[in-house]
Amino acid sequence: MGEHELRDEVLAAAAAWVWTPYDATVATSDDVTVVVHEGKGTVQRADGADPARLVTQALRLTGANGGEAVVFVVHPLTTPAHLGDELTRRGSEIVGEHDICAYDLSEGLPELAAPADVTIERVDTPEQLAEAYAVAAEAFGQPLPSPEFAAGEAAELAQQIAAGAGRTIFRYLARIDGRAVGSAGLTMDDGVAKLWGGGVLADTRGRGAYRALLAVRLAQAATLAARFALTRARIGTSSPILRRAGFVAYGREVQHQLPVRRASAEHYRSLPHKILGSGAVFFDESGRVLIVEPSYKDHWEIPGGVVERNEPPLAGAHREVLEELSLDRSLGRLLVVDWSPPRGRRTVDLMAFVFDGGVLTEADVAAIRLQPEELRGYRFCRIDDEVNETAGLLPPILTKRVAAAVRARAAGVTVYLESGDPIDGTVTPSQG
Repeated sequence: MGEHELRDEVLAAAAAWVWTPYDATVATSDDVTVVVHEGKGTVQRADGADPARLVTQALRLTGANGGEAVVFVVHPLTTPAHLGDELTRRGSEIVGEHDICAYDLSEGLPELAAPADVTIERVDTPEQLAEAYAVAAEAFGQPLPSPEFAAGEAAELAQQIAAGAGRTIFRYLARIDGRAVGSAGLTMDDGVAKLWGGGVLADTRGRGAYRALLAVRLAQAATLAARFALTRARIGTSSPILRRAGFVAYGREVQHQLPVRRASAEHYRSLPHKILGSGAVFFDESGRVLIVEPSYKDHWEIPGGVVERNEPPLAGAHREVLEELSLDRSLGRLLVVDWSPPRGRRTVDLMAFVFDGGVLTEADVAAIRLQPEELRGYRFCRIDDEVNETAGLLPPILTKRVAAAVRARAAGVTVYLESGDPIDGTVTPSQG
């Protein structure tokens, strides 16, 4: 295999090398896939030309699934090519750098001179798997895997053993004087031997355990006719050992980490409170508007009320109409949004939504049943360019709000008001 050909294949295999833990959450959008595990989201796929969009989507997916930080791996084949620049602009922290190293197995196995006092055994039992976890946790300063993760790997180990000659995943333990001091793995993937997880306890480094783990994996890869062995080597630890063994570094991967920035619960508690009101305007077959007479107020209203916590305004209007009038009707489009400042005993401002209730037939009107605790009467009022019969019955702001809703319905628009008065430039075509 030519040097340039090998380089291209090595970099392509490294770029495609992803891993999903058993107990991880996979979140995806059209452009991005993120694997969230132990509080971090690792980007496995980022398709698109706009790096800002890709980074934003990854952060949102990670945060929505409980992650506190997102990790992008930038390598020589990363697209878009300036993704790393965008991550740096966003203030990313470099949390890891690895050489993309490969060994061309067509050249034969290297002479690694593994010490005689280091013994290597293949991990074939759950007990050995637990020892490998303990070594990796100490060697890399990481927590032990969750019970779900361990159960998933134990099941996969059993499947691999059952595969016999078709086995593709191998893990090894290194022992010195019977003590497990190192662990490492090998995965065969389409003729490529992927070496992973090589770690040795700090107090036994320099005694040849890593070389012994490397030698057994390369021998296994050669037995399985791998074209080359591929690994991501830590810059300051395994990379120099691998280079001395004949591996070539074809590029570098840089791990950029960005925190997920979300407003705290304290922030939300500190925000101002508003009242949300929501109602509907209904029309009889003559085009007159329905208003209702509350039993607990000295003025009339339109059907509706205060939106409850976590309730959408449209759902709130529907609920109030059903409760007050016993009319279970789908409401139409939004006609008016009206902001009203604090007034009288109401010490906070109000946002009022008015939806199109449509035309009530004579049968609909006959079916109205007033909620006695809320209402004691209703009537229909003419509202047009000449007359507004709600004046003197509705409060002044509501009189203007309802008249604006009637005009918006006729014009097919939605209007924004403040204290019942339209604000210049806020009338927009309705989107239906």
